[in-house]
Amino acid sequence: MIMDKKWTLHVENFAKIKSADVEIAPLMCFVGENNTGKSYLMSLLWGILTLGKEIFPKTSSDAKSYKQCESWLRENSNQNVILSVDVIDMYLEWFNELLTNNKKSLMKRLFNYDVDIEKIEIREYKIEKEFNIQWEEESIRYSVSKNYIKFPKQREYTREELLKMNAYICWNLLMDGIAAPLYTPLVRGRRTGEPVYLPASRTGFMLTFLQLVGKSIDRHYSQSVEEGSSILTLPYIDFLQLITEFEQSNKKSKYADVIDFIETEMTKGSINVKKEFFPVITYKPSGSNKELPLYVASSVVSEVSPMLLTLKSNINFKAIIIEEPEAHLHPELQQKMAQFIIRLMNSGVLVWITTHSDTILQHINNMIKLKNNKERKILQEQYSYRDTDLLDIADVKMYQFTKTEKQKTILEELTSNKHGFVVPTFNKALQAIVEEVYAFQED
Repeated sequence: MIMDKKWTLHVENFAKIKSADVEIAPLMCFVGENNTGKSYLMSLLWGILTLGKEIFPKTSSDAKSYKQCESWLRENSNQNVILSVDVIDMYLEWFNELLTNNKKSLMKRLFNYDVDIEKIEIREYKIEKEFNIQWEEESIRYSVSKNYIKFPKQREYTREELLKMNAYICWNLLMDGIAAPLYTPLVRGRRTGEPVYLPASRTGFMLTFLQLVGKSIDRHYSQSVEEGSSILTLPYIDFLQLITEFEQSNKKSKYADVIDFIETEMTKGSINVKKEFFPVITYKPSGSNKELPLYVASSVVSEVSPMLLTLKSNINFKAIIIEEPEAHLHPELQQKMAQFIIRLMNSGVLVWITTHSDTILQHINNMIKLKNNKERKILQEQYSYRDTDLLDIADVKMYQFTKTEKQKTILEELTSNKHGFVVPTFNKALQAIVEEVYAFQED
């Protein structure tokens, strides 16, 4: 999977995290001990993709960083122009200033609590191809592609119009193909490309969402939200809202191959949804005509169901974050879960996970090695792997969360060797167990 743009999120003194630099990638894995801030940082990434477009000002600003953007756009209006590195950096500076000015309200909105964050910014922006601004006669709409933005041509532009265009340029430089469009009419529901966040404890949510959804969502959308008035953080509330939007599509899903893999190899049956006032979710085992309520199905069914129903519902999303995809799964199914994650990524979706599973990471390593093996075709046939199961090392970023002596967390980007990624925290724990095996066995 080729990403036409990449950037690095930099944070300092954020919750438990002393410092972190995370370069986004098609497949990204956060590993490390419990209580080191993996979910905090994933939530923040989700928040920037979901809420980032709300930080643009509603009226023209006299801030230096924005005035530079306004002056440049006014000088270059009505003429096609390629964005230079300096111009891109200028828009990045504006966005980072907006992040800094709005970081407190962003944290409160995201976590329903005043979470500390000293510094937040986007760095090391990379784009594969030249990006340019074009102007079109007799047009009334903005449009964007991978390498250009088009604006309607007119004789003069007000400051308000320039602000709107500058926000469009800035957002699409950073988020086109990753998050939702900046200006999108609301059509049948809220989701127009926002990332999906699947939290830990999915089974509990799937079995109790009818009781939780009213309280959490109603409080969240209240005009007077006070600290502690909601029982959950925003990604969790968003997940509850996602469940209420499950409505099985009659059209063939573009993820049909992935759906078939889950139902054949993991759930051993189909998960279906009928939309009444709230979704009614049922499970039909393979070879049976009887539909069972979700609460009497096995834990693997309830755990995997939100992933499956997201794909079946044709909900529009470009990235998915999955906390602990290995939860409630036997090691054999953990390997199948890793296979599902890679297939989904190869279908064009960004997949970012937090995990404690050495099985999932070993499968990722195996698929990287298989991709580069000279006997790949023979091995694929022998072990029943498709091309969509293989993984390019360039598509993967892995980060280890490590506690310092002062109980703060630092991030280390893990590099790969010929055997794949080495995860020190996993190896240390496994080695300790092996040492006990030898110590406790009798001659």
